[in-house]
Amino acid sequence: MNVKSGLEIVRLHQEYNAKITELDEAMAKLGGYGYTQAILEEQISKLRSDLTALEDTRFKALDPVVVVTSSLGGTLKEIPDR
Repeated sequence: MNVKSGLEIVRLHQEYNAKITELDEAMAKLGGYGYTQAILEEQISKLRSDLTALEDTRFKALDPVVVVTSSLGGTLKEIPDR
C-alpha cells in the first residue's frame, strides 16, 4: 500500500491541474490538427481520471493494522491465571 501525506497529495493535485491547464492551452492553439488534438484530448482525459482517483484517496479510511508485540521489539510475558 502506498500511503501519501496530505502535503504530497496537495502537491500532486496542483501538478495535475497545471498539466491539464497546459494541455488545454496547447489544444486551443492546435485547433486544426485533428490527430495531435486527439492525442492531447486523450492525455487530458487520463490526467483528469488520475486526478479524480487522487482526490478519492484524500478521505479514504485505511484498513486497520494489527501490530504484534514482536514488531515493537518487546517480549511476550505470560500472565498466570488466578
